[in-house]
Amino acid sequence: MIKLVAADMDGTLLNSKKELSDKLFPTIDRLHQKRVKFAVASGRQYYNLLEIYESLKDEMIFIAENGAIVFDEGRNIFYDQMETSDVLEMMDIISKIPNAFPILCGLESAYIDENNGGPQFEANADMYYARCQRVSDLKAVVNQDAICKIAIYTPHNSEQNIYPFLEKFYEHFKVVVSAGEWVDIMNKTVNKGHAIKMIQEKYGISYDETMAFGDYLNDYEMMESCHYSYAMANGHPDVLEVANFKAPSNDEDGVVVVLEEFLQRL
Repeated sequence: MIKLVAADMDGTLLNSKKELSDKLFPTIDRLHQKRVKFAVASGRQYYNLLEIYESLKDEMIFIAENGAIVFDEGRNIFYDQMETSDVLEMMDIISKIPNAFPILCGLESAYIDENNGGPQFEANADMYYARCQRVSDLKAVVNQDAICKIAIYTPHNSEQNIYPFLEKFYEHFKVVVSAGEWVDIMNKTVNKGHAIKMIQEKYGISYDETMAFGDYLNDYEMMESCHYSYAMANGHPDVLEVANFKAPSNDEDGVVVVLEEFLQRL
């Protein structure tokens, strides 16, 4: 019996056109009718996810910012704040990386430099962060909000063009390539798998009673957190290797296809 289902957004629930399946919300409703909890687990901001799932906000679990912030049934139950000195040091290093544009991801809002990045960066920031403030001094906001993640955008190949520059932080922080254009930095303990385990403990749900879907490297630990781990057919090779099962691609409504098969067996 599955009691918890968690799914990533981009590349998993969303197709290549950034669209949700029109069958997803009815499927989530059917899960809830069977007393199965549904969590969206994303690198996106909570407020961005909230806009998308507004009608279900009081029934769902939101694992946001790769697990750095968690809301359950409309209440914040967890956030993992980064040390101010660490964030400032990271900002200094990021400023030296060509074509790298940071977003400070806080509990209350996200923040970008109003003078740095250009329209392509701002469009991407607005896509993933419903609350996104333009500020003149990005470092100043570190003392005004609980910063839980730094997301770094580059127009081309983040795995090659950003990730290698952050080697200094690999040992003590979680530095992960979360998409083709993004690298995220968080506290070492932050990942989607840790958040899943926290939800499992809260509700007495076991490894064998959990199902998860993901496609990219920020989903790796989530694949390890449950037996019914599904990598999308379009997923990163490392995620396909660690997952126990494979789902059809995001352009084939892979999550909904697997969930409908599961619901038919109940």
